[in-house]
Amino acid sequence: MSTSYVLIVFAIVIVLMIVLISKCKVNAAFGILIAALILAIALKTPWSEIEGAINGGFASTIEDVAIVIFLGCTMGTVLEKTGAAVRITKWAINLVGEKHIIWAIALSSAILGIPIWADTVVILLIPIVSLLAVQTKKSMMCYGTALYLGALVTASLVPPTPGPVSAAALLNVPLGQAIMWGAIVSIPSVIAATLYCLTLKTPVSPKEEFLKSAAEHESMQLPSLTKSLLPIVFPLILIFINTGASVIVPDTPVADFCSFIGSPLAALFTGCILSLLLTGKEWKTKKVLNDWVDEGITAAAMPIIVTGMGGALATFVKNAGVADKIAELVVASSFPPILIPIIMAAIIHVVTGSNSLGVMTSAALMQPMLETLGISPVAAFLACGTGALMFKHANSSGFWVTVSMSNMDVKQGIRAVGGASTVAGFVGAVFTCILVALHIV
Repeated sequence: MSTSYVLIVFAIVIVLMIVLISKCKVNAAFGILIAALILAIALKTPWSEIEGAINGGFASTIEDVAIVIFLGCTMGTVLEKTGAAVRITKWAINLVGEKHIIWAIALSSAILGIPIWADTVVILLIPIVSLLAVQTKKSMMCYGTALYLGALVTASLVPPTPGPVSAAALLNVPLGQAIMWGAIVSIPSVIAATLYCLTLKTPVSPKEEFLKSAAEHESMQLPSLTKSLLPIVFPLILIFINTGASVIVPDTPVADFCSFIGSPLAALFTGCILSLLLTGKEWKTKKVLNDWVDEGITAAAMPIIVTGMGGALATFVKNAGVADKIAELVVASSFPPILIPIIMAAIIHVVTGSNSLGVMTSAALMQPMLETLGISPVAAFLACGTGALMFKHANSSGFWVTVSMSNMDVKQGIRAVGGASTVAGFVGAVFTCILVALHIV
């Protein structure tokens, strides 16, 4: 097969996949599976090998992430149900003071976006943010957007949210490194998005229903700050201890022990156990030990399947040499290689409306190209995460959750959410390019 034939087939299949998911509303898992099958047939993969390649690509991709995603989603469910999210937000407000409320909103949202979906963070905290908007006489364009953007950034860049967990696995980035560098790049992205939010001064009042709901939150018995933060912070500490031990005392019993307790599975399982402290005397009940876990399984199922399908698609991309051909063209053209994953993730996100799908799919497509392009796995991870932030608009559930609950119209939403997400993604992408140019990642 000629290079031109392979590249044309690959381009058609990717466009078809995006059209199926965005225009025809086909489930992302089926859309990617269909793309993988068509690519395999068009590239003349022997019929007898297609099923085995799909199963092999699927299994090898999810073997390291399925349980981690499940545990992360379960822990996030407990944080949602127990009021821990509200407690963390109130702590952030006390930390920065009433004159800087928007920074408290962005800070608490960014922290909560690590284990909880960004849409859910908005749903949980919109009553409090609505009350704060009234008290400080600020527009919901400003506060509502800041609430969403903080969580959106960390949900795209910092594991254990399913998107970055899957991207890290697809690109073979150790979870400790993914968390560290994702958090570092998240900081300028969140700051830039928050500064943009400060420019949104069009008067938009909060909805009355959320002001009434905020009054109920005031009377709600909340867990302590320590208990609220412990399930999030302690697993991260264990993962960083593992990373440090592997460098400081490699190939020792201490390093071996740390490699277990700091493994993603053990660390997040520890977080799940610690989250039971938030439930008080209810931790023994069926509601906590079964029903909430069921909700975690439901939330985890889609990311796990989509990640596996992305791995199956990547198998055919790699086996047919598509990745090498594209990478060689990029290298020959002198086009900066680091821009490829940024652009790819941005396109998938803008067209499908899903930043998680943008992160995961672009990571799957980039993995076979890394060696030829000369991009490190960490750089590709950051590029996919920041690219998938750009221009959240009306085909996204997160856009509608934020716009509708913040009482904005579509035009205001495009300016607020679309503008802030683009600023966050652009600044994060520039920061990533600088890290690459300085040979830091």
